[in-house]
Amino acid sequence: MGEKRISHNKAQTTHKALWSFCAFLWLILVSTAHAEIIDRIVAVIDTHIITLSDLRQEREIRGRLGEKPIEDDKVLAHELIDKYLIESQITDFADVDVSNDEVDAELQKSIGREGVPSDAVRDTVRRRIRMRKYIDFRFRQSIRPTDEDVRKYYDDVFVPAAKGRGLSPIPPLVQVSDAVRNNVIQESLDHEVNVWLEAIRRRGNIEIFQ
Repeated sequence: MGEKRISHNKAQTTHKALWSFCAFLWLILVSTAHAEIIDRIVAVIDTHIITLSDLRQEREIRGRLGEKPIEDDKVLAHELIDKYLIESQITDFADVDVSNDEVDAELQKSIGREGVPSDAVRDTVRRRIRMRKYIDFRFRQSIRPTDEDVRKYYDDVFVPAAKGRGLSPIPPLVQVSDAVRNNVIQESLDHEVNVWLEAIRRRGNIEIFQ
């Protein structure tokens, strides 16, 4: 009788040990699967890796800054790649500094006084200002549209757009020349930056995973 009780106890102990091992193994598998979902690599640029968690953080920061969300992972990955490429160029350019006051002023425009922004949000805003300064220094100061360029933009772009919006009367060029000139500069700047970025992309080793 004693031997049967001992055998039964051993069986119970073995059974509990087996279940404990199975539960432990299941936790490992779940944890591993969860880690893969969070940290899956979505893109690689040279030796720099962009993960799914990077996309999630970028979306959280954009939401905190009140910006339109980017739902498509591939589109957002391309945006992070471009940011990395621009930042890699800035590292070789020492004359781009951003003060805390500039960061605070930018945050005031984006999120006002609603809570204290995280370090990640402040860092993102600081990097954006640095990129903007770098691009302005490298490209904007060399863009000088002529009066003919301004007139052409007014006739070909501004006036048709004003008519399309039903604006009446359409203001003469003399009243909107500064705004038109700024639009010409901005469009030229966007074009120059896109050409420059495309050249950098071709030199880099970029791979985006589905």
